[in-house]
Amino acid sequence: MEIRVLKYFLTVAREGNITRAAELLHITQPTLSRQLMQLEDELGAVLFIRGKRKMVLTEEGMVLKRRAEEIIILSEKAELEVGSQSHDISGEIAIGCGVTEATQTMGKLIKKFSEIYSHVSFRIRNGNSDFILENIDNGLLDIGVVLEPVELEKLNFIHFNAEEKWEILMKKNASLAKKEYITSKDLIDLPLIASARSEAQTIFSNWYGTGYENLSFCATSDLTTTAAILVKNDVGYAVVVEGSICDAASDELCFRPLYPSLNSHSLFVWKKYQSFSLTVTKFIDFISKEIKKL
Repeated sequence: MEIRVLKYFLTVAREGNITRAAELLHITQPTLSRQLMQLEDELGAVLFIRGKRKMVLTEEGMVLKRRAEEIIILSEKAELEVGSQSHDISGEIAIGCGVTEATQTMGKLIKKFSEIYSHVSFRIRNGNSDFILENIDNGLLDIGVVLEPVELEKLNFIHFNAEEKWEILMKKNASLAKKEYITSKDLIDLPLIASARSEAQTIFSNWYGTGYENLSFCATSDLTTTAAILVKNDVGYAVVVEGSICDAASDELCFRPLYPSLNSHSLFVWKKYQSFSLTVTKFIDFISKEIKKL
Protein backbone atom coordinates (compact mmCIF):
# COMPACT_ATOMS: atom_id res chain seq x y z
CA MET A 1 0.00 0.00 0.00
CA GLU A 2 1.80 3.11 -1.24
CA ILE A 3 1.54 6.57 0.31
CA ARG A 4 0.89 7.95 -3.17
CA VAL A 5 -2.15 5.70 -3.64
CA LEU A 6 -3.50 6.57 -0.19
CA LYS A 7 -3.33 10.24 -1.17
CA TYR A 8 -5.26 9.39 -4.34
CA PHE A 9 -7.87 7.59 -2.24
CA LEU A 10 -8.23 10.51 0.20
CA THR A 11 -8.65 12.99 -2.65
CA VAL A 12 -11.47 10.94 -4.19
CA ALA A 13 -13.07 10.52 -0.74
CA ARG A 14 -12.95 14.28 -0.19
CA GLU A 15 -14.22 15.27 -3.63
CA GLY A 16 -16.77 12.48 -4.03
CA ASN A 17 -16.13 12.60 -7.76
CA ILE A 18 -13.40 10.76 -9.63
CA THR A 19 -13.23 13.23 -12.53
CA ARG A 20 -12.70 16.21 -10.22
CA ALA A 21 -10.19 14.24 -8.13
CA ALA A 22 -8.20 13.27 -11.24
CA GLU A 23 -8.01 16.92 -12.28
CA LEU A 24 -6.70 17.95 -8.86
CA LEU A 25 -4.14 15.15 -8.89
CA HIS A 26 -3.06 15.92 -12.47
CA ILE A 27 -3.56 12.34 -13.64
CA THR A 28 -6.04 10.80 -16.06
CA GLN A 29 -9.37 9.45 -14.88
CA PRO A 30 -8.66 5.88 -16.14
CA THR A 31 -5.35 5.87 -14.26
CA LEU A 32 -7.05 6.98 -11.03
CA SER A 33 -9.85 4.43 -11.45
CA ARG A 34 -7.30 1.68 -11.99
CA GLN A 35 -5.33 2.68 -8.88
CA LEU A 36 -8.49 2.60 -6.76
CA MET A 37 -9.51 -0.83 -8.08
CA GLN A 38 -6.02 -2.16 -7.37
CA LEU A 39 -6.25 -0.77 -3.83
CA GLU A 40 -9.61 -2.49 -3.32
CA ASP A 41 -8.17 -5.76 -4.67
CA GLU A 42 -5.18 -5.44 -2.35
CA LEU A 43 -7.41 -4.88 0.69
CA GLY A 44 -10.12 -7.31 -0.37
CA ALA A 45 -12.81 -4.72 0.29
CA VAL A 46 -15.09 -2.36 -1.62
CA LEU A 47 -14.19 1.19 -0.57
CA PHE A 48 -16.76 3.21 -2.52
CA ILE A 49 -20.39 3.01 -3.51
CA ARG A 50 -20.17 4.30 -7.07
CA GLY A 51 -23.16 6.39 -8.07
CA LYS A 52 -23.70 8.20 -11.36
CA ARG A 53 -22.71 11.57 -9.93
CA LYS A 54 -21.12 10.88 -6.58
CA MET A 55 -18.87 8.29 -4.96
CA VAL A 56 -19.70 7.56 -1.32
CA LEU A 57 -17.45 5.73 1.13
CA THR A 58 -18.53 2.32 2.36
CA GLU A 59 -18.04 1.39 6.02
CA GLU A 60 -14.70 -0.18 5.07
CA GLY A 61 -13.86 2.97 3.14
CA MET A 62 -14.51 5.15 6.18
CA VAL A 63 -12.18 2.98 8.27
CA LEU A 64 -9.44 3.28 5.65
CA LYS A 65 -9.99 7.05 5.39
CA ARG A 66 -9.36 7.50 9.10
CA ARG A 67 -6.25 5.30 9.05
CA ALA A 68 -4.95 6.79 5.79
CA GLU A 69 -5.14 10.29 7.27
CA GLU A 70 -3.06 9.10 10.23
CA ILE A 71 -0.54 7.41 7.93
CA ILE A 72 -0.14 10.56 5.81
CA ILE A 73 0.41 12.70 8.91
CA LEU A 74 3.03 10.24 10.22
CA SER A 75 4.71 10.10 6.82
CA GLU A 76 4.94 13.89 6.54
CA LYS A 77 6.09 14.11 10.15
CA ALA A 78 8.86 11.58 9.48
CA GLU A 79 10.05 13.58 6.47
CA LEU A 80 10.19 16.74 8.58
CA GLU A 81 12.04 15.00 11.41
CA VAL A 82 14.63 13.39 9.14
CA GLY A 83 15.11 16.66 7.33
CA SER A 84 15.69 18.51 10.60
CA GLN A 85 18.48 16.24 11.83
CA SER A 86 21.09 18.90 11.37
CA HIS A 87 22.49 21.78 13.37
CA ASP A 88 19.62 23.98 12.22
CA ILE A 89 16.62 24.10 14.55
CA SER A 90 13.70 24.11 12.12
CA GLY A 91 10.61 22.16 11.12
CA GLU A 92 7.25 21.53 12.77
CA ILE A 93 6.28 20.66 16.34
CA ALA A 94 2.85 19.06 16.87
CA ILE A 95 1.22 20.01 20.16
CA GLY A 96 -2.09 18.89 21.63
CA CYS A 97 -3.88 21.01 24.21
CA GLY A 98 -7.24 21.80 25.69
CA VAL A 99 -8.34 25.22 26.88
CA THR A 100 -6.83 25.68 30.34
CA GLU A 101 -4.65 28.06 32.33
CA ALA A 102 -1.64 25.92 31.37
CA THR A 103 -2.45 26.40 27.68
CA GLN A 104 -2.28 30.15 28.21
CA THR A 105 1.20 29.64 29.68
CA MET A 106 2.17 27.34 26.79
CA GLY A 107 1.18 30.05 24.32
CA LYS A 108 3.59 32.50 25.97
CA LEU A 109 6.39 29.91 25.96
CA ILE A 110 5.81 29.10 22.28
CA LYS A 111 6.18 32.81 21.50
CA LYS A 112 9.42 32.96 23.49
CA PHE A 113 10.80 29.85 21.74
CA SER A 114 9.81 31.24 18.32
CA GLU A 115 11.75 34.42 19.00
CA ILE A 116 14.88 32.30 19.48
CA TYR A 117 14.22 29.75 16.71
CA SER A 118 12.34 31.58 13.98
CA HIS A 119 12.32 28.67 11.50
CA VAL A 120 10.19 26.44 13.74
CA SER A 121 6.44 26.21 13.13
CA PHE A 122 3.75 24.71 15.37
CA ARG A 123 0.73 22.56 14.55
CA ILE A 124 -1.81 22.83 17.36
CA ARG A 125 -4.61 20.29 17.81
CA ASN A 126 -7.36 20.90 20.33
CA GLY A 127 -9.13 18.26 22.36
CA ASN A 128 -9.58 16.84 25.82
CA SER A 129 -6.86 14.89 27.63
CA ASP A 130 -8.04 11.52 26.29
CA PHE A 131 -7.81 12.76 22.70
CA ILE A 132 -4.35 14.24 23.27
CA LEU A 133 -2.94 11.13 24.95
CA GLU A 134 -4.29 8.84 22.21
CA ASN A 135 -2.64 10.99 19.54
CA ILE A 136 0.66 11.10 21.43
CA ASP A 137 0.59 7.32 21.74
CA ASN A 138 -0.12 6.98 18.00
CA GLY A 139 2.72 9.35 17.10
CA LEU A 140 0.42 12.02 15.68
CA LEU A 141 1.42 14.53 18.37
CA ASP A 142 4.87 15.22 19.78
CA ILE A 143 3.79 16.67 23.11
CA GLY A 144 0.66 17.67 24.97
CA VAL A 145 -0.80 19.79 27.73
CA VAL A 146 -3.31 17.70 29.68
CA LEU A 147 -5.43 18.07 32.80
CA GLU A 148 -4.97 15.57 35.61
CA PRO A 149 -5.76 12.82 36.35
CA VAL A 150 -4.17 10.87 33.49
CA GLU A 151 -2.37 7.53 33.17
CA LEU A 152 1.35 8.36 33.23
CA GLU A 153 2.96 4.95 32.79
CA LYS A 154 3.96 5.62 29.16
CA LEU A 155 4.74 9.32 29.60
CA ASN A 156 7.39 11.72 30.73
CA PHE A 157 5.80 14.73 32.39
CA ILE A 158 6.28 18.03 34.18
CA HIS A 159 3.71 19.72 36.41
CA PHE A 160 2.63 23.25 35.67
CA ASN A 161 2.77 25.20 38.93
CA ALA A 162 -0.48 27.10 38.43
CA GLU A 163 -3.65 25.48 39.74
CA GLU A 164 -6.68 24.96 37.52
CA LYS A 165 -9.69 26.15 39.53
CA TRP A 166 -13.11 24.69 38.82
CA GLU A 167 -15.99 27.09 38.13
CA ILE A 168 -19.60 27.15 37.03
CA LEU A 169 -20.17 28.94 33.70
CA MET A 170 -23.58 30.58 33.39
CA LYS A 171 -25.48 33.42 31.76
CA LYS A 172 -25.16 36.81 33.46
CA ASN A 173 -28.91 37.01 33.93
CA ALA A 174 -29.04 33.68 35.81
CA SER A 175 -30.12 33.84 39.45
CA LEU A 176 -26.87 32.12 40.49
CA ALA A 177 -24.88 34.98 38.96
CA LYS A 178 -25.83 37.08 42.00
CA LYS A 179 -23.85 34.74 44.26
CA GLU A 180 -20.15 35.15 45.07
CA TYR A 181 -19.52 31.41 44.90
CA ILE A 182 -21.43 28.19 44.21
CA THR A 183 -22.02 25.43 46.76
CA SER A 184 -23.18 21.88 46.15
CA LYS A 185 -26.71 22.77 47.30
CA ASP A 186 -26.93 25.50 44.64
CA LEU A 187 -26.62 22.87 41.90
CA ILE A 188 -29.61 20.78 42.92
CA ASP A 189 -32.27 20.61 40.17
CA LEU A 190 -30.15 22.64 37.72
CA PRO A 191 -29.43 21.31 34.20
CA LEU A 192 -25.66 20.76 34.25
CA ILE A 193 -23.13 20.39 31.43
CA ALA A 194 -20.19 18.20 32.46
CA SER A 195 -16.84 17.31 30.99
CA ALA A 196 -17.00 14.31 28.66
CA ARG A 197 -13.98 12.77 30.45
CA SER A 198 -14.94 10.15 33.03
CA GLU A 199 -11.90 11.13 35.12
CA ALA A 200 -13.08 14.74 35.33
CA GLN A 201 -16.58 13.58 36.24
CA THR A 202 -15.06 11.53 39.08
CA ILE A 203 -13.20 14.57 40.43
CA PHE A 204 -16.41 16.59 40.44
CA SER A 205 -18.44 13.78 42.01
CA ASN A 206 -15.86 13.43 44.81
CA TRP A 207 -16.13 17.16 45.47
CA TYR A 208 -19.93 17.04 45.49
CA GLY A 209 -20.22 13.97 47.69
CA THR A 210 -23.53 12.45 48.77
CA GLY A 211 -26.37 13.05 46.34
CA TYR A 212 -24.22 13.40 43.22
CA GLU A 213 -26.19 10.65 41.50
CA ASN A 214 -29.33 12.78 41.84
CA LEU A 215 -27.90 15.75 39.93
CA SER A 216 -29.38 16.49 36.52
CA PHE A 217 -26.77 16.33 33.72
CA CYS A 218 -28.26 17.42 30.41
CA ALA A 219 -25.08 17.27 28.30
CA THR A 220 -21.35 16.53 28.23
CA SER A 221 -18.71 18.37 26.24
CA ASP A 222 -15.04 17.85 25.37
CA LEU A 223 -14.17 21.56 25.24
CA THR A 224 -15.34 24.60 27.20
CA THR A 225 -15.85 26.53 23.96
CA THR A 226 -18.57 24.04 23.01
CA ALA A 227 -20.04 24.07 26.51
CA ALA A 228 -20.19 27.88 26.34
CA ILE A 229 -22.33 27.67 23.20
CA LEU A 230 -24.76 25.41 25.06
CA VAL A 231 -24.84 27.82 28.00
CA LYS A 232 -25.52 30.78 25.68
CA ASN A 233 -28.47 28.86 24.26
CA ASP A 234 -29.95 28.20 27.72
CA VAL A 235 -29.20 24.47 27.69
CA GLY A 236 -27.68 24.54 31.16
CA TYR A 237 -24.84 25.48 33.51
CA ALA A 238 -21.35 24.23 32.61
CA VAL A 239 -18.80 22.78 35.04
CA VAL A 240 -15.44 24.06 33.74
CA VAL A 241 -11.91 24.97 34.82
CA GLU A 242 -11.02 28.63 35.28
CA GLY A 243 -8.28 28.85 32.66
CA SER A 244 -10.73 27.96 29.92
CA ILE A 245 -13.05 30.83 30.69
CA CYS A 246 -11.23 33.69 28.97
CA ASP A 247 -11.91 32.24 25.52
CA ALA A 248 -15.36 30.88 26.36
CA ALA A 249 -16.84 33.84 28.23
CA SER A 250 -18.60 36.69 26.49
CA ASP A 251 -20.78 39.67 27.29
CA GLU A 252 -23.59 37.18 27.91
CA LEU A 253 -21.72 34.80 30.23
CA CYS A 254 -20.01 34.86 33.60
CA PHE A 255 -18.53 32.33 35.99
CA ARG A 256 -18.56 31.70 39.73
CA PRO A 257 -16.07 29.58 41.72
CA LEU A 258 -17.05 26.46 43.61
CA TYR A 259 -17.03 26.46 47.41
CA PRO A 260 -15.25 24.67 48.95
CA SER A 261 -12.75 25.30 46.16
CA LEU A 262 -11.88 22.49 43.75
CA ASN A 263 -8.49 22.61 42.05
CA SER A 264 -6.59 20.44 39.55
CA HIS A 265 -3.18 20.63 37.87
CA SER A 266 -2.09 20.46 34.26
CA LEU A 267 0.86 18.48 32.92
CA PHE A 268 3.29 18.95 30.05
CA VAL A 269 3.68 15.41 28.66
CA TRP A 270 5.60 13.51 25.99
CA LYS A 271 6.06 9.83 25.19
CA LYS A 272 8.69 7.80 27.04
CA TYR A 273 11.52 6.17 25.08
CA GLN A 274 10.55 8.16 21.96
CA SER A 275 13.19 9.30 19.48
CA PHE A 276 12.38 12.89 18.61
CA SER A 277 13.78 15.26 16.02
CA LEU A 278 16.43 17.71 17.17
CA THR A 279 13.81 20.48 17.03
CA VAL A 280 11.29 18.69 19.26
CA THR A 281 14.04 17.68 21.69
CA LYS A 282 15.19 21.29 21.89
CA PHE A 283 11.62 22.45 22.57
CA ILE A 284 11.11 19.86 25.33
CA ASP A 285 14.35 20.96 26.99
CA PHE A 286 13.33 24.61 26.66
CA ILE A 287 9.87 24.08 28.16
CA SER A 288 11.26 21.92 30.98
CA LYS A 289 13.59 24.72 32.05
CA GLU A 290 11.06 27.52 31.61
CA ILE A 291 8.30 25.80 33.61
CA LYS A 292 10.64 25.51 36.60
CA LYS A 293 11.09 29.30 36.53
CA LEU A 294 7.36 29.99 36.74
